Amino acid sequence: MQQLKSYHRPDSVEAVLSLLDRPDVKTTVIGGGTSLVATLPEEVEEVVDLQAVGLTAVVHTPDRMTIGAMVRLQSLVADKEAPELLRRMAHREGPNTFRNAASLGGVLVDANSESELLAALLVFEAVVSVQTSAGGRQKTLPDFLADVAGSLDGGLVTAVSLKKSGQTAHARVARTPQDKPIVAALARKAENGDVLLALCGVGETAVLVDPTALDTLNPTGDFRGSSVYRKQMAAVLSERILNELS
Repeated sequence: MQQLKSYHRPDSVEAVLSLLDRPDVKTTVIGGGTSLVATLPEEVEEVVDLQAVGLTAVVHTPDRMTIGAMVRLQSLVADKEAPELLRRMAHREGPNTFRNAASLGGVLVDANSESELLAALLVFEAVVSVQTSAGGRQKTLPDFLADVAGSLDGGLVTAVSLKKSGQTAHARVARTPQDKPIVAALARKAENGDVLLALCGVGETAVLVDPTALDTLNPTGDFRGSSVYRKQMAAVLSERILNELS
């Protein structure tokens, strides 16, 4: 059985980064602990718990929303100033007990292919703020998800900023209404007429896709749906929501 050498609960981002900036110690970060606790890599020696760090602010402006990485998913569900699609997809992440523990930063780092919340963040053009001991940087969510480990590189996700305006649509297929999606499609039509389309269940994580290039998708199949089925559903669902937006 795995034996951790130490558990830390720092009270500042600076203290977290100091703990992470130790190349000779294999350290991992826990936010809500809803996924990592069950899948803690065997090589991890020490754990850094973020619950006392803060990062729980939510700031609204007329056109943008900035969310601290430790904001719980249930807070997004209850935020009436947040885009309706974002609130609904946060609700779909799991039951109430899960949503009250899980953090938005954890959803980003986990990068689950079935996360409709992640897909919603993609269509709202989310930008991820990462803090390192050398300073802060920002990455678009697609770039962050393309290489989560490289995007972090000893750093810590501190916030996510996204646009709030636009018309949205959503469709999904699943074994039951409450189950995780086999395939889900989300789209947003911006005020300038541009349309962003994101899919779940067709790649290693939720992805933005070109609506004209759906035939290039090559999803991996599993017991819930073959590659052919997932590709067909991606096309059907995408057409449905794009028609809704037009």
